Amino acid sequence: MTLQRQVCAIALLLTTAVSGMAGLSTEEKQARLRSLRTKAAGQTKLTTLDRAYLDAAEILTQQAPCSDFFGGEGAVLVLDKLVARLREERAPNSNIGLRMSGAFTVFADDEKQTTYRLFSDAELNTNGPFYRAKVFPADPFVPPVGSFRPNTRAARVLILLHELAHLIRGRNGNWLIPDDGGNVPLSRQNSEQVEARCGKQIRNL
Repeated sequence: MTLQRQVCAIALLLTTAVSGMAGLSTEEKQARLRSLRTKAAGQTKLTTLDRAYLDAAEILTQQAPCSDFFGGEGAVLVLDKLVARLREERAPNSNIGLRMSGAFTVFADDEKQTTYRLFSDAELNTNGPFYRAKVFPADPFVPPVGSFRPNTRAARVLILLHELAHLIRGRNGNWLIPDDGGNVPLSRQNSEQVEARCGKQIRNL
């Protein structure tokens, strides 16, 4: 059920990725993501984004503080919709990771008791910490993601979970973390909040 539309911008000032879903419709992408969570996924060559998605989905389905924070199994549905909407762009600023902007629509899934929003635009920066880290002196600085080094499995999962927390409405009626577009200190604080709930499981991947 569509509830409202607003205009907003959110940026996780951190990261990036490259997907294997070019040319597919949003519905086809969601179907592919669901198939990755089956045993058939072992027969599929995973991209880096696929692996991060599967890691995040696994964490969200475990009975632990992270899943509780995101409201249970309904969070995986929202994760599917987020990843299926991602569009890869190369931003010159290596501090920018995943940026959601434009009008957003709020949905309510009564079956899973989940209220969430989706933005009209979701860009994954291919020049940030999802895929990049500073290796040589001439390379641009790429910040860590929470306490995790950039371009690592743990950093990628935290990036997806950070963005997911912007999309899901908590029991108090607020989004799980506040909008932080352009606000570097708040973005870091938001990552720390998500890591506090999910860090143990991320480290156990």
